[in-house]
Amino acid sequence: MKLKLKSKKSKHINYVRDHIFGLHRKLATEALSLDELKGKELNNKVKQIQSISSRMKECKKYLNLVLI
Repeated sequence: MKLKLKSKKSKHINYVRDHIFGLHRKLATEALSLDELKGKELNNKVKQIQSISSRMKECKKYLNLVLI
């Protein structure tokens, strides 16, 4: 049984897009709780948000490479 390469690629692209969307939702929910935090907790939350956004950028770059 042979799978078509195009369908495998489409499934992979959809998976990566869903992952980026999940990261975006997580980023939005994390950002909503920023106003309540102060000091060290705020710094930790900002670092978490930065790591999420950097993963999103990496996924977007990968997706662009795959789509070429």
